[in-house]
Amino acid sequence: MRQGMQNKSSSLAFNVVVVFLVVIVILACYTFYHAKGFSYFSDAPEACNNCHIMNEVYNDYLSAPHSQKTAGTPRATCNDCHLPHGFVSKWVAKAKSGVGHAYAFTFKLDDLPINLSANASSKEIVQDNCVRCHIEYAQNAVNPTTIPGHNNALSCVSCHESAGHKRGF
Repeated sequence: MRQGMQNKSSSLAFNVVVVFLVVIVILACYTFYHAKGFSYFSDAPEACNNCHIMNEVYNDYLSAPHSQKTAGTPRATCNDCHLPHGFVSKWVAKAKSGVGHAYAFTFKLDDLPINLSANASSKEIVQDNCVRCHIEYAQNAVNPTTIPGHNNALSCVSCHESAGHKRGF
């Protein structure tokens, strides 16, 4: 009799865990669908505008030189500037960014920044991508990394802050 009750109780616990996991999966699928999750697998700049917080940046991008189309595609997309270009590093950065954005928008709605700013890693990626695409100009820069007489580091966007969109960093 006692073993029968233990089996029922472990069976009940198992069923509760299964139902909980199914609910989590359904909620995750629902969120992924409504967040237009599949769009983030592309390089389309429109994917970055899925969040209302990016409207201003996206509209600035549309009027900036990098959005101008050549042969039907933009000269540079958000990913061209803001993500590393190695296959693995690009997808790792996309995954980290996606999880971070999903968490922020899901659990910290009151903490969302009004003005977005890049962290040191993001700034380094943008700088590397500027140089990668514009190597012929970067090689000819007189002093591309410091202000003469100062120790303050410069980057391409220090002078060209509106090349991609008007919000520089």
